[in-house]
Amino acid sequence: MSGRGEWTLVGRDDELKTIEDVVSARLPGLVLVGDAGVGKTRLLREALARAADDGVECHWVSATGAARSIPFGAVSHLIPAPTRPRADPVGLVVSVERDFARRTGDRPVVIGIDDAHLLDEPSAGLLHQLAVHGLAVAVATVRAGEPLSDALTSLWAGSGRRLDVRPLPATAVEHLLDEAAPGPLDAISRRRLTHLADGNPLLLRELLADAMDTGGLSESRGVWRWRGTASGSPRLAELVSARLRALEPAARRVLEVVACGEPLPLALLERCTDPAAIEAAERSGMAVAERSGARTALRMAHPLYGEALRASMPASRARTVFGQLVDVLASMPLRRRDDALVAGVWQLRSGTVRHPGIALAAARQALERFDIDLAERLVRTAYDAGQGWEAQWLLARVLQYQARSQEAFDMLPPTPPSGSKRLAIWAITRAGLLYWGLDRIDEAHETLLMVPEGAPGHDLTEATRSWVLFYDGRCEAALTVGQAVLNRSDTGVRAASWATMGAASAAGMLGRLGLAAELAEQGRAVLAAEPERLPWNEAQVGLGLCYARYAAGQLTGAAELADQGYRDAVASDARGMVAVWAGFRGIIGKTQGRLDAAEADLREAIALVEENDQYHLVRTYWAELAGVRALAGDLPGARRWLAAADARARAANRVFHPWVELNRAWVEVAQGDLTAAIRTARNAADLARDSEQPTIEAVALYECARFGEPEPVRDRLVDLADRIGGIAATLASAADGLASDDGPTLETAADDLVACGHTLLAAEVLGAASRAYARHGRPRVAVAQRAATLARECRSVRTPLLAADTPGVEQASLTRRERDVAMLAVTLPSRSIADRLGLSVNTVNNNLARVFTKLGVRNRKELAVVLGHDQPAAVAGHPSHSTVHSR
Repeated sequence: MSGRGEWTLVGRDDELKTIEDVVSARLPGLVLVGDAGVGKTRLLREALARAADDGVECHWVSATGAARSIPFGAVSHLIPAPTRPRADPVGLVVSVERDFARRTGDRPVVIGIDDAHLLDEPSAGLLHQLAVHGLAVAVATVRAGEPLSDALTSLWAGSGRRLDVRPLPATAVEHLLDEAAPGPLDAISRRRLTHLADGNPLLLRELLADAMDTGGLSESRGVWRWRGTASGSPRLAELVSARLRALEPAARRVLEVVACGEPLPLALLERCTDPAAIEAAERSGMAVAERSGARTALRMAHPLYGEALRASMPASRARTVFGQLVDVLASMPLRRRDDALVAGVWQLRSGTVRHPGIALAAARQALERFDIDLAERLVRTAYDAGQGWEAQWLLARVLQYQARSQEAFDMLPPTPPSGSKRLAIWAITRAGLLYWGLDRIDEAHETLLMVPEGAPGHDLTEATRSWVLFYDGRCEAALTVGQAVLNRSDTGVRAASWATMGAASAAGMLGRLGLAAELAEQGRAVLAAEPERLPWNEAQVGLGLCYARYAAGQLTGAAELADQGYRDAVASDARGMVAVWAGFRGIIGKTQGRLDAAEADLREAIALVEENDQYHLVRTYWAELAGVRALAGDLPGARRWLAAADARARAANRVFHPWVELNRAWVEVAQGDLTAAIRTARNAADLARDSEQPTIEAVALYECARFGEPEPVRDRLVDLADRIGGIAATLASAADGLASDDGPTLETAADDLVACGHTLLAAEVLGAASRAYARHGRPRVAVAQRAATLARECRSVRTPLLAADTPGVEQASLTRRERDVAMLAVTLPSRSIADRLGLSVNTVNNNLARVFTKLGVRNRKELAVVLGHDQPAAVAGHPSHSTVHSR
C-alpha cells in the first residue's frame, strides 16, 4: 500500500470500546483530545462506520477555520431545507431539534464532529442543545492545547466524557509500517522510523511519503532501507510551525540549543542560556526534563520538534550553537562514557576543529559502537588536524571496516611504529587487512606472531590470532590459542571477547559443546568485571557460543542466542551487528526448514553488510540463499544466488567453504541431478575434514544419505559418532536406519532431532520410519501423523526424502539411475540429460519409459506433478506434455 492511502486502524481497541459504550448509553457526548496527527479523525471515522453497520444513524460535521466566520456554517447540512432561508437563530435551533426529535426512536443518533475547536459559536451551541436534550450523541475530536467554547466544555463537564487519545504503541506503528512500506524494511530502519513517528500515524505517513518522493527509501536485495531525515518534508514542518511561531524569542533560542544537543544536561545548558528562558522553553511543552543518574537533562518533547527546529535554523546559527556547546563540554570533566563522542559530533557540526584530541577520542568510541561512517568523519578530522600516528592507524582501521582494504593497507605504515605499545595494534590491523582484505593468508599469521609474549597488547594479538585461525579452518589451534588468552589473569575485555569468539566457535566445530559453553562463561566473567559494557564485545561472546551450538546441532539454543543478539544489535543501532545476527538467523532457519523467515533474514543481512563486507560474509549468505531457493524448488533463483556466491570466492574464510558446497549440492538436487549432489556433498565433507570441522563433516556425509546413498557413508559417520558424539551420533543412527530400512532406529533418531530443533530432518526421518514400518507389515499411524505434522511446519520445502512420501513414488521402487533421469526430465530434454549423466539418448529414453510405467504416468507433465513440481516447465521448446519418444 502507498503511504498516502488510508491505513488500517490498529492499537485503538480500547478507544473504540469507550465510544461504543458512550453511544449505547446515550450519554450527551464524548470529546476525543489528542495531539495533531495522533489519529483522532481516523478513530472517529472508524467508530461511526461501526455504529452505522449496527443500524445507528450517523452524521459527520467537519469544522474548519475558513468556515468559522459563517454562523451555522459547519452544521448547515443538518438544518432542514425549508428553514434555512428565513429562520432566526432561535427558530433555526428549534427547527433542527424538532427534526431530530422525529428521527429519535429506539436507536440513538450520533454526530461526529471533527476539529470541534474550530466550530463557530452558533454551530457549537446547536450541537450542544441536541446533545443535552438527548436528541443526539456528540462525539468530537479536539486538538490538545486548543481553547474550547463553553458549549463544548460542557459535553464532558456534565454527564459526558473526555478521552485522551494517546500515541500509538510501538507494536501498532510497526504494523502500519508493514502495511504502508513498499516492501520489508531492515530492522534499523524500522526502529528509526518508529522512534521518529513516536506513535503518531500522520507523522509516519508523511515520513514514508517524503522518503518515497526524495529517494530516502531505497531497495537492495529485496530489503528496503531508510536513509532519509524528517527535516526535508514541508508537510512535517507545517505540523509544528504553528507552535514554533508562538514561542517567545528567548524560549525559541533555548529550544534551538536543546534541539542541537538533545538530551542536553541542564548544567551545561545553564552555561549557554538564561535560566528564565529555560523555564519558558519548558513551559511551552516543546521540551521536557528527565532524570538520568545524577544528571537532569532536557530533550525535545517529540523527535519531530528537534527535526523541524534544526531544519529551520540558518546554517550560521547552527554552527554557532554547536561550537558553543562543544566549547562548554570540553571545559567540563568528560566523566560519562559518551561525553567524548557527543563532543566530537558537536565539533563536526560546528564546522571548526578547536579540539582535535576530542575528535580522535570520539572516533574511537564511534568505532567501538560500530558506527563506521561517523568514525570515518571524526578520524579524518583528527588526521587532518595533525593528530599523528594514532589518527593514521585509526583511519586505516575504519577503512578496513568499510572493506576498502587496499586503501587501508596503503594508509597503514608498512613497518611497526616506534614504541612497544603500538606494535600490537599495528600487527592486528595489518594482519586483518592481509587475511580478509588481500588474501595473503600466511603473511597475516606471520604478522600476528611478531608481537612477543609479555609485550603490551600481546593478549589482544593472541585473541585476534585465535579468531583468524578459526576462520581459516584451523580449529584445534584456534581453540588452544583462545583458551590460553582466557586463562590469563591480565586479559582485557576486548581480548576476552575476541578469544571467546575464536575458541568457543572452534570448540563447537570440533564437537565439544560443553567446552564451548565453559569458554563463553569465562569470557562473560571478564566482561562483567568491567563497568563499560560495549555491545560488540558482548556480541562476540554470544557469536562464539552460537557458532558452537549450531555446529553441534543444537538449533533451538542457537536460535535463541541469534534472536537475542539480533534484538540487542537493533537496540544499539549497530548495522554490522544486525547483519551478522540476521545472517545467522537465516542459516538456522534454513536448516530447520523455515524458508520464508530464512530468506527474509538472509536478504536483510546482505542488504546491510554488502557495501561494507569486511569479513567477506556475504558469499556465505548468498550461498545459503541459494540453498533456500533450491529447497523451495526455485531453480532459477537458486542458480542466481549461487553464481553470486561463486563470484565472491576467496582463499580466506576456509571454515565456510564446506557450507557453500553443501548449498551447491542442494542446487544440484533442485536440478534433479542427485548423482552430482552426492558427489558435491562428499566434497563438502572432505573440505570440512580439512578445515577441522567434524560436526560439519557429519552433516555433509548425512546429506549423501538424504540424497539416497546412506550405505557408503555409514561407516565414516559411525567413526565420527564414536569420536565426537552429539549430532554426529544422531546422524549416524539416522543413516543406519535409512540403509537398513529400520523403523525403530529411524524413530529414535527422529526423537533426538526433534529435541534439538532439527524439524526438517526429523520430518524426513519420521517419514522414512513410517514407510519402513509399512514395508515390514507393521504400519504405525501415529508415526505417519507425526511425520506429516512436522512436514507441515516445513511448508514449501522439497527434498528427496519428503518427495518419497508422495503417493506412488515410494512404492514405485525407482532405481538410482531412474530417479536421476526422472528428476531431470521435469526441466530438461533427453539430449541434455544424456550429456549431463554421460549416457546415450536411447538409454535416457529407456529409463524414462520405465519411470512412466512404474509411476503410472503418460507424459512429463504428469511426471512433474507426481514428483511435486506444481508448475512443470516446457522442456527445450517442446510442450511439457510431450511423451518420452517425442524427444
